[in-house]
Amino acid sequence: MEMSIPFLMAVLALAPGIGPSDWAQQSPSVAGPAQPLADARLEDSEREIGPLKVRNQSFTVVLHAKRVGGTGPDLDLRETVVRMEIRNQAGNTQYEKSFPYRVQGGGFDETLGITARLLEGSEGTGLLVDYGWLPSAPLEGVTYQVFGIFGGRLVPFGKPLSVEGELVEPKPQEAAVRTSTEPGLEGDVLDFRVWADNFSVIIPVRVNWMMGQVRPAWRCVGLQGRRPLCPYRVEADRVAQEEMTFVRLWSEAEEGGIARHVVVRKNSKVEFLAAEAEQVWQEAGEEVRLGVSEDVWLKVRIDGVEGWIHTQEDLQAIGLPQAG
Repeated sequence: MEMSIPFLMAVLALAPGIGPSDWAQQSPSVAGPAQPLADARLEDSEREIGPLKVRNQSFTVVLHAKRVGGTGPDLDLRETVVRMEIRNQAGNTQYEKSFPYRVQGGGFDETLGITARLLEGSEGTGLLVDYGWLPSAPLEGVTYQVFGIFGGRLVPFGKPLSVEGELVEPKPQEAAVRTSTEPGLEGDVLDFRVWADNFSVIIPVRVNWMMGQVRPAWRCVGLQGRRPLCPYRVEADRVAQEEMTFVRLWSEAEEGGIARHVVVRKNSKVEFLAAEAEQVWQEAGEEVRLGVSEDVWLKVRIDGVEGWIHTQEDLQAIGLPQAG
């Protein structure tokens, strides 16, 4: 796919960051006390996922949950995971974490569900743990955390990743998650489909098995005082306009010089080629927020004419109204 990166140097390297040893010895957080219930009681349950084989070692994910007994509405809010353990084949705990909970009415004010799958890459294997919270806003509520072997021990490769979107899985029905590749980048990546108000961008995240890290795949540097825009693949669904209109196409992902005015008809052939935006990798509390900043540039081809747009007026005119 063609991708123009004017006045931009994209350095394919991992940013120096926090190593896995910083996460290996996390102390479990203290679970909040359950509130008394007049017509229900809390029941304990336990579920195992695995064994899952990582580099000739077997691991089992043990989920400890609490459930509000009795009957009533809001079935999705009646059971929540309160502690997760990852045990090796000898039964020793390699990692554990507790999660706070609070009973409200006939259920919990929010619930946590956890799944764990084998993560297979060309350079290594590990575990991918998904944390799903309810209730949650659309495109939110799920975070993703990678575990791998570092120093002979299974450790998290960083905090859970939170995105307004989802993990891209070419074959979601498979028991194992497979890493992807990114053009121009060596190594294993996980692709995340992130909503950018009018369309989605695909953000690759590098899994570095040797360093025990999960970091942004792209480090982008803006030259001559320009913003450090990173290149992304894009997914968009056009809503055809009833009336003829026009958009301003810029030759680069910045306003400079004279924009070209291109007519957009209902039957125009519109292709979405690429996007450029500043990347957001924000560590806050218990998670890392992954996304893009505002003012995302979109490269399009309209009836054979290529250029860049970024304003809501032009995005609306091309058939990509703001949503979300």
